[in-house]
Order: sequence, then structure tokens, then C-alpha cells
Amino acid sequence: MRLWLCGLLTTLLLAGCDSGNRQLANESLLYCIEGSPLTFNPQLVTSTETLDATAHQLYDRLLEITPDSQHPIPALATAWERSEDGLRYRFTLRPGVTFHHTDWFSPSRPLTAEDVVFTFARLIDRQHPYHGVSGGRYPFFDSIGWHELVSEVRALGEHQVEFVLSRPNASFLTNLATDYAVILSAEYGQQLLTAGTPQLIDQQPVGTGPFLLSQYRPDEFIRYYRHPSYWRGSARLAQLVFDITPKSSKRLAKLLTGECDVMAHPATSQLSVIKQHSELALSHATGMNVAVLAFNTEKPPFNDVRVRKALSLALNRADILQAVYFDIGSLAESLLPPVSWGYHPNLLMPLPDQDRARWLLEQAGLSQGFEMTLLVPAGARTYNPDGLKTGQLIQRRLGELGITVKLLSLEEQILRRELLEGHQDAVLTGWSADTSDPDNMLRNLLSCQAIAAGTNASRWCHPLFEQQLDLALAEPQLVRRIQHYQLAQELAFQDMAVIPLVHSLRLQAYRKQVQGFRLLPYGGVALHQAYKE
Repeated sequence: MRLWLCGLLTTLLLAGCDSGNRQLANESLLYCIEGSPLTFNPQLVTSTETLDATAHQLYDRLLEITPDSQHPIPALATAWERSEDGLRYRFTLRPGVTFHHTDWFSPSRPLTAEDVVFTFARLIDRQHPYHGVSGGRYPFFDSIGWHELVSEVRALGEHQVEFVLSRPNASFLTNLATDYAVILSAEYGQQLLTAGTPQLIDQQPVGTGPFLLSQYRPDEFIRYYRHPSYWRGSARLAQLVFDITPKSSKRLAKLLTGECDVMAHPATSQLSVIKQHSELALSHATGMNVAVLAFNTEKPPFNDVRVRKALSLALNRADILQAVYFDIGSLAESLLPPVSWGYHPNLLMPLPDQDRARWLLEQAGLSQGFEMTLLVPAGARTYNPDGLKTGQLIQRRLGELGITVKLLSLEEQILRRELLEGHQDAVLTGWSADTSDPDNMLRNLLSCQAIAAGTNASRWCHPLFEQQLDLALAEPQLVRRIQHYQLAQELAFQDMAVIPLVHSLRLQAYRKQVQGFRLLPYGGVALHQAYKE
């Protein structure tokens, strides 16, 4: 057992004898997560572990989305207005918002328009001193074409900032509310430039969020302390520790013994065990997510739609739902789940049909089968709790057609690099959207721009699909936007761009004395209001 954890447990054991120790134990929360963050800047990644550990703990966004109405509401921006032509958005910033005071940075001023300009100029201006830092890739923003959409971001005063767009975009406000649209400190950025260490902006973070980073040991733990001057009010937790424990069985053991207060991503096979313990509870949220099997449509034989349709007919998705998800979720008929306002109710994936699958392979000249490699993510994802087990079920079904499937399990960073290079045969992947806007999921999974961003794993690029997405963004009327998104889904369905598998529920297990934390409807977890009774 790690020394730091032993020390904290000792504190917990001594709590009955010392009121100070009891208070420390009550004001500390240990959160068991599966993996280390790839960075402390959500703009650079799409990994669930990174977003959970950083987006709502360290940072804030200009706007937030209400779960019920799906409308944007104030956060760091208190008000906004749009020009009649839809090309200019002007935001008024909240006064008196303080940045973190850390061992590596002492802010001299509160949040201003300069910080917003710095944050978003980094994304769109290739000459910006920070654009190329940490690799120069911003997967979410690259996949939605942010650098082409936003022409300029400029300060109109200390607390007023304006975005100038190249064209109207109905998803612009919701994109500013995503986990990726966090606001950084321009003053901190300048300090690091002067010191010649700009890369530290993504490794030693400074934000305006409810917690600030105190200590990080890769593959062991992250320790946060509360931000005492947080604009929403100081967090009730004095200390928040993310315990990094890759194996789900070990995370559950720690939850049962009290070494962890909250367990992220419990395996569906563990739910019955959790429900048997009176001191434990489960929380779940219906997420905007989908797990997919993506074949590389640029590479033979997967560039033949007959092959892709044959492989879809060979799969038994119901088996995957039962064996991997334990029926905690629903079969995906299209990319968008039924909770999305852009959901297409008339698309239905065909039932398994091995005979028709063989016939299609014969028509494609592949009656003898072939060999392929299927990349699977190591560990759990929000949209797929066990990629390896899903891969094994696919391997068995395709084997019945004479297709030899080699499974290759890869960590997130390596998998992302493989997808950027584009040499893969197929990959088990998916997407968890953090807004209800259909564009968030459809564009990141299947747009042409998302190929270069590494989120379009099938590398499928269809001009008519792109056209429907663009028409939807330019359309102010919701009914017509829905029509465009449904036409886009029909095109992807007919071409079998990817094989949708399952929409999952997001799960967390926790000890019942933990109150006030919540799974966000579209991704992430908020701990600002968490406390222990």
C-alpha cells in the first residue's frame, strides 16, 4: 500500500480520538479512477480520465448547459448577445473571478477579457506562441473546424470580449459550454514564456475552478486542495484525491474497505456485489454516448461497402449488450441515442444473418475470408466498460465467416497515435458527447475534418454528409435542423460508415456518507458541492 494512502488511513483510524483529525477526514474525499490524465488541459485530449480529473475540478467555461432545457446559462460570462447576421457574439464577463494561487503562480489580477482571448487565440492562430506547445493538436476543436469558424477573438474592454465568426453556426454557444472550452490564464502564460517553459501551462495547471492542483504522482495519485476564493463559493471539501487504480476489482476492494469514497466506472459484473452492501450506493446518468466498431474505409477490403455490411450482419450486438454491459444500456440503431433531439426513429440495424453475410462476402470476392487486426482500448470507457471482451465476442462471430481477427489492446495515447496515422484495419471506439447538440457527436465521429483530428476512426468522408451537417448549423429553426441531422444519419447508415453497437449508462459507486457529487448528463463529474456526512 502506498505510503501517502497509509498516512491518510491512519488519520481516518485516529479520527475518534482527535477532533482535528476527524474534521480532516470528513473534509477529504478519495476518488478511485482507472487511469492517469494524459495532460491537465482538456483542450488537448478526448480521454475520459483526463476530462473527469480536470475539466470541472480545475477550470470553468464561459457558459454551461442546463440539463432540463438544454439552453446555455451564465458561468464565467454573465450575459451575451448575438448580431443580427449571426457572425458576432459579445460576452460580458463575471467580475472578480480569481485564478488559482499555487506554488508556481501567484495571480496579480482577476479574470479579464485578455484571458479569454489568450485561451481561444491559442486554438485558431497558428502563429500564437502557444499554438504548437504540447503538440499543437486540439482534437475536439480541430474536428469541428473551430479555426475556420472563428475568425477573431478580441477584447472590447476589461470585461467584454467578442467572437467574430466566418459564418453563422447554431452550435457555437453549446461548443463554448463543453468540457474542452476551459479558460486559461494569460498572465500565467506570459510568465512561462518569459521563463522559457511554456509547456508547463498544460502540466502545472492554473484555472478558476473549485480545486487547485497540489501534487501529482503519475500512475499513483492526484491531490487537489480547494480554491478558497472560488467565485461560486469555496468547496466543502478541503482535499480531493484521485487515486489511480487501473483494475476495476482493486477499485471495488478499496471502495468496500473505505480506502476510496467514490469508484469511477464500476464494471457491470460488479453491480450485484455493490447492491448487496448497505453502506454503498450507485448513481447513474443517461449519457449521450455510443460505442462503435469502425473499419478503415480507406483500406481494402473495408473500402467496399458490401464487406462492411457483411460484417455488420455477422455481429450479434445483443450478445455484446448482455455479456459486456449486463443489459445496462440499449442497442444502438444509429449514432445518436434516443435522448438526443436529433435522434432518427426510423433507422434499425438488421438482425444477425450469417447466410446473407457470406453471400455479400462472396460478391466482394472474399468467400475464403481474410485476416485483420482489431484495435481495442485498454481498460474501461464511458461508452464501453470492457473493450477486450467486446473484441473477443466480435472475434468469435467473424471467425465463423473465415475471418481471422487479431486483437491488439492499446493504451489511450498509443491508440490515438495509431488513429492519427491511419494504418489500422479496425478499431473499437465511440464518443461521449458533453452537450445535447447532435453536431457534437456526428461531426466528431464522421466528419472529414475529424479524420485529421483522430476522432473519425473509420476515415469515412462523404460530401453530402458534410453538407447536411453544415446546413443544420446554418439553420435557425429547430425542426429543419432535425431534418438535416436525420438525413446525415441516413447517409451514414446506408454506407455503413461505422457499426453502432450500444448506448450505455454512466455509472458510479460510492459510500453513502458521500453527498452532493453528481454525474453530469453529458460527461464529466462535478465535485464542488460534494461533502461527507
